[in-house]
Amino acid sequence: MKKVAFYTLGCKMNFHETAFMEEAFRKAGYTIVSFNDVADIYVINTCTVTVSADAKSRKAIRKAKNRNPEATVVVTGCYSEVYPEAVAKMREVDIVTGNVEKFNLIGIVERGEKGVFVRGVWNVNKFQPLMNLDYGRKSRAFLKIQQGCESFCSYCIIPKARGRMLSERPEKVIDHVKMLTDAGYSEIVLTGTHLGAYGRELGDVTLADLLEKLVQIPGDFWIRLSSIEPQEFSDKLLEVLTGSDKVAPHFHIPLQSGSDRILEKMGRKYTTSYYGALIEKLVNLKRDVCIGTDVMVGFPGETEEDFQNMKKFIEDLPFGYLHVFSYSPREGTKAALMKNDVSPVEKKRRSKELIALSEEKSLQFRKSFVGKKLRAVSLNRSDKNVVLTGNYIQIEVDRRPFSKFVDVVLEDVGRKREDNIGVIA
Repeated sequence: MKKVAFYTLGCKMNFHETAFMEEAFRKAGYTIVSFNDVADIYVINTCTVTVSADAKSRKAIRKAKNRNPEATVVVTGCYSEVYPEAVAKMREVDIVTGNVEKFNLIGIVERGEKGVFVRGVWNVNKFQPLMNLDYGRKSRAFLKIQQGCESFCSYCIIPKARGRMLSERPEKVIDHVKMLTDAGYSEIVLTGTHLGAYGRELGDVTLADLLEKLVQIPGDFWIRLSSIEPQEFSDKLLEVLTGSDKVAPHFHIPLQSGSDRILEKMGRKYTTSYYGALIEKLVNLKRDVCIGTDVMVGFPGETEEDFQNMKKFIEDLPFGYLHVFSYSPREGTKAALMKNDVSPVEKKRRSKELIALSEEKSLQFRKSFVGKKLRAVSLNRSDKNVVLTGNYIQIEVDRRPFSKFVDVVLEDVGRKREDNIGVIA
């Protein structure tokens, strides 16, 4: 029986797609082993959102071949989708596929073919459904309802990696959610490359319309959403998100910059005043809500004044956490041609300052819930008893939960986001 190992970089969708590939290989009779083990086949599911992501992908590829020089090394995902020629030049690589072919990777491997198999995501006009059932542990299920992005922000390569916007029909989404709740899943996470644009190409449905129907499904469960762009919070979407207990009080809303001048250069479709008003509205409407965001430092032309304005803007908003990125030029984007790049030293300093601010924001957010009772779902970890609250606080509890949902009292918080202690009420 052949052994296959997987290594995943990047976003949650990449991890979900790896789980899909693992299941396909498992059903075909392969044994899934750790990437640190000797395997017959290594699959590296890559990311290309930054130069650093490219470098990490190449490092993983080399590690695989060094671990077993006789193994077949397969590279898939966003890096190989956008830059297949660069990947194919690596002597360690045997098979190169993109984000379309990964859904039939087992077929390519089984045929013993080697080479480059990248049709291009923009040449395929088909939604690829994806449902991961928490790796078989009936707690949290991940359901992809949208793929692709056509925003073309000036710094972002993702449209070239993920293709045109496509959505699953609402009736199919509803059927999938019913199936998952009937099977006992307590949290369904809706994912997509550009989730807030769900249904745009269908013409007759929006994310708000879909959620309005999903929260009416009978049963004890909640819906959690992945990232939503700020300009896509319509009045109806706000009403649905904040008006039902079946929507987890946690929203990830990318900011990217706290400078209107930089936002315009980035091609973002909102201002800081709009963004700030949106966050305040959500916090006022949804009890105990956690707001997370993405911020980027060192975009071309970002001055010290721009950075300080962003830092002050973030300080004044009730964020639960930040994801901080340093800008890196991506070939094929508008920003890659812009002048006045920020020095690596400055990028590092600014990033460090925002990471420290994120840690403080997270600590203060979690501290505000010490002594309070919070509803949570088990994460079903084998090494410790851990639950996740609706507002995205991970808590280690005193005993293993035996029900779908539990009430937890948060007793103490640590500096790291995951270092929290509580007891089941």
